[in-house]
Amino acid sequence: MELHRTAIAAMGCLFECFVVGDDPDEARAIGAEALETVARLDAQLSHYREDSDISRLNRWAAQDWVRVEPDLFGLLRRCAELTALTSGAFDVAAGALLNAWDFHHGTGRVASECEIQAALLKTGMRHVAFDAERHLVHYTVPGLTLNLGAIGKGYALDRAVETLRFYGVCNGVIHGGRSTIVALGKPPSGDAWEFVIRDPRDRTAPIETVRLRDAALSTSGIYDQFVEVDGVRYGHLLDPRTGRPPQGPLSVSVIAPTATDADALSTAFFVMGAGRAAEFCAERPDIAAVILEEQGPDFTAATEAPLPPLRVTRIGLP
Repeated sequence: MELHRTAIAAMGCLFECFVVGDDPDEARAIGAEALETVARLDAQLSHYREDSDISRLNRWAAQDWVRVEPDLFGLLRRCAELTALTSGAFDVAAGALLNAWDFHHGTGRVASECEIQAALLKTGMRHVAFDAERHLVHYTVPGLTLNLGAIGKGYALDRAVETLRFYGVCNGVIHGGRSTIVALGKPPSGDAWEFVIRDPRDRTAPIETVRLRDAALSTSGIYDQFVEVDGVRYGHLLDPRTGRPPQGPLSVSVIAPTATDADALSTAFFVMGAGRAAEFCAERPDIAAVILEEQGPDFTAATEAPLPPLRVTRIGLP
């Protein structure tokens, strides 16, 4: 048995699928079909594409009820559930805040207090209404926009895994940009897939080795997207409740049964902090996390090498 790789560019990163099998042509064909699912969902969920379902919702749902296909409706309902479960720390209806900080376009700037308060009035899944019988969605305040960047990759991977399982794939790995990973079964040698969580400041120092079987791992952090003003770094992960970047973690990695939940909860735990994340996991033994924080000066302050030591919080790991 060997690993057979296929890859596709989607959602702003490289997705790779590794299928364990004897027939390389068959394995790659199955992997390609699974990744085609990712490409299709990218076209549906991207807020950058004017013809996507999400863009159509953002354009019209404040004016009238908008019908969406059943799977997308189910995803949006799951987003609302996760918002409730995390007390608002995860909220995809925060596009107005991302626009205020200009993270919508990947650049970033410091939003003014007036801009933040105005955006908060147009933020929150509490302003999204659902008609489950007819799969209709309506925004109850004008200016609200959905942005699925904190969950779309995980959801796409879960749907791709459905394709792999349909074709009988029991062992393999599929990931999106290496930040969200799903591990099926076991590798050709060994009883579990191993993934290394590294120090996000230098990308080399290993911090924790995670062993996965039929589970997902997702990592969120501010080391790639931030704006720095007067020596202070403001990350792109915003607290939807305050409209500001939370202070604390460097990165949060979450292990969960599905990539959808791992993706969403890595963002939620980043916003919530280690204490609240531990409380959440105490009620959900199927969820685990590794939270990295700098000890000493806050990460938001520019510091010179050597790097301050890390505080590693392990929650729910064996």
